[in-house]
Amino acid sequence: YVFCCSYSHNVAPKGKFIAFVSTEAETDHPESELKPGIDLLGPVDEIFFDIYDRYEPVNEPSLDNCFISTSYDATTHFESTVSDVLNMYTMITGKVLDLSVDLSAASAAEE
Repeated sequence: YVFCCSYSHNVAPKGKFIAFVSTEAETDHPESELKPGIDLLGPVDEIFFDIYDRYEPVNEPSLDNCFISTSYDATTHFESTVSDVLNMYTMITGKVLDLSVDLSAASAAEE
C-alpha cells in the first residue's frame, strides 16, 4: 500500500510530501519487501522503517461475551479495521449497522 499526502493536506511544507509504504511482511527482510513501493517515490529526504506485530483474538465471543478487535494491518485507510469494527457491531447487537445517508435530506433545504 502506498499513501501520500502534502502541503494541500496541511501536513508538509510546500514542495514536500509525506508518503507511507506498507505491507504485510512475509520474510525476515521487510525493507526489501517495501523496495518496489519505495522506488515509486523517487528521491527521498528521510526514510523510517518500523515493524509491528499483528494480533488476532483467539477467544469465542459467543461464550465469554468479550469482543476484541484485531490489530491494525498494512492498509493505509483502515479498510480492514472498519470491516472488523462493523462485524463486531453486528456480533454485539445482532443488527447490521446501516451507514447509508440520504444526502438530499442531509443538505440544507432550498428556500
